[in-house]
Amino acid sequence: MEFGKVTVRRKVPCVLRDGVTLYADIYRPADGRDCPVLLLRQPYGRMIASTVSYAHPVWYASHGYMVVVQDVRGRGDSEGEFVPFVHEAEDGCDAVEWAAALPGSNGRVGMYGFSYQGAAQWAAASLHPEHLVAIAPGMTAADLYHGWMYPYGSFDVQNCLPWAYQLARDGARRAGDAEAEAACTRVMTDPGGVLWQLPYTEGHPLLEKYMPAYFDWAGHPAYDGYWAGLNWLEAFRERPIPALHIGGWYDFLLHGTIQSYEALQGGERSRELFHRLEIGPWTHIPWGRKAGGVDHGPEADGGLHLRQVRWFDYWLKGERDNGLFEEPPVRYFEPMSGRWETAAGYPAAAADAAGKKPSSSPASPANGKRLYLSGSSVPANGALGGGGLKDRPEDVDGAAAPDVFVYDARLPMPLSAAVPADQSARQDRYEILVYTGRPLAEELHLFGSPRLRVRCQVMDGPTDLVASLTLLLPGGQARFLSAGRTEIGAASPEGGVADWETAEIRLRPLAIRCPAGSSLRLELTGSGFPLLMRHPNGRPLATAVRAGPGDLKIAAVAVASAPDQASWLELPLAGGNESRGGRPVRRKSNTQGEWDR
Repeated sequence: MEFGKVTVRRKVPCVLRDGVTLYADIYRPADGRDCPVLLLRQPYGRMIASTVSYAHPVWYASHGYMVVVQDVRGRGDSEGEFVPFVHEAEDGCDAVEWAAALPGSNGRVGMYGFSYQGAAQWAAASLHPEHLVAIAPGMTAADLYHGWMYPYGSFDVQNCLPWAYQLARDGARRAGDAEAEAACTRVMTDPGGVLWQLPYTEGHPLLEKYMPAYFDWAGHPAYDGYWAGLNWLEAFRERPIPALHIGGWYDFLLHGTIQSYEALQGGERSRELFHRLEIGPWTHIPWGRKAGGVDHGPEADGGLHLRQVRWFDYWLKGERDNGLFEEPPVRYFEPMSGRWETAAGYPAAAADAAGKKPSSSPASPANGKRLYLSGSSVPANGALGGGGLKDRPEDVDGAAAPDVFVYDARLPMPLSAAVPADQSARQDRYEILVYTGRPLAEELHLFGSPRLRVRCQVMDGPTDLVASLTLLLPGGQARFLSAGRTEIGAASPEGGVADWETAEIRLRPLAIRCPAGSSLRLELTGSGFPLLMRHPNGRPLATAVRAGPGDLKIAAVAVASAPDQASWLELPLAGGNESRGGRPVRRKSNTQGEWDR
């Protein structure tokens, strides 16, 4: 049949190594010539074809590709039992080789898609199918523990629980259970109720019936053998293929996107293999211009449809003169200017590069700028308090008493998403310690992951220390930039006070040109719900998914800033190899004939 001026074959069978049959729709150019294949594997019904963020397969077929959209095992029309992620390595490997042998295929296969469809690419590529040439995973993770389910070191219940209901909804439809399907849809459209319902491991009969994998995700709070089986990154690194990583600054899977790129950057030494990272001003859905209520302007899409086609043209069609190789490997959207910028790589922190903890030296590192937390004669509680961020350690008020916040787990501080929303109203709360820097005399360009080192003491812990970074604009708006968390007070005696300790937090990645006249502001508190799962207090965070309403306690945290107990924020300064407007930073060596990065 013909649709959209391309040839379409529907429900084409693919028999896997264990005899299970998967079904796919195939779109190909009407001219009938052999062409490379783009394979998209998804669990939501192949008719959707990831068009919530991607162009329809007709568009890719019009650019000279055979597009294969396949229902994964146990979804849509495909046979078998759907267990999220578990079968995608072997099934994906088989699907690649099957697609390469289809009539009209030239034997070269690429994979594309985001979220689950992106993870399916990493899974398939981990088994190194012979005919898989390149991938383009968007907003996903190759390591599901660190990059998806536990991105801040705690279970991402805000995203995992409603998504489990989405997957259960489709399972209920497949079973013909219309009542369960409707109930799951209600949770998907209004998840607030289940996010406040405790414990997280009980009271979900629909998940028990149609998506029991949720309880595995929540029931393995530490990285163990279960998660090792869902980490395809190391196997991929053994025999990597080119990967175009696509992320969004406000996407909940940003950690996974950057983790995968960081693991691969710098390892390639020839023209035959390289990777790319693109980060736009997007949430998970849609990839538009108004994420978080901020209009990012007409350049927000970054021409991504055409850039993806160019990526596959380079690798699958051999169009080596399309300019792709000569561009810098990293391209990201800078929200204050509304423009795309480039870099020679993603800036790993100095401590990460060295494989050790951040230095305790008070001096700023070469690739960062430190701001020092300072108390004053006025408590730092709330935006009108006396907390400051100082440029030099000698400017810290050494006579100031430690600042203290109290965190009641029954009333967590609200933080709904990692979008650039105004946080100024929330910062009036006295349960938050607020440290504000002086207005910047000149623009400050940040790119990377901020680091925080805090000297603190806990009463009635363990508990969480949650840090949020905002940009205070001259009009009073406090624009969200980044957040992170860590557990503190693990050694707290029951009903007692733990010793002073040093908490270290790596905050969420960011990129921003802070304008002159603006100020950086750091918040410290005990929660940021529902972006971060709330700590119940008085018990380890690893048990939090089993905590009921009666387990929610109150904890107090003291933060020191005196010179002998210094606390500081380390900001990632953009390096000298960034540029605006896509200008190349790569250069060819005169001595070895290779390409320096």
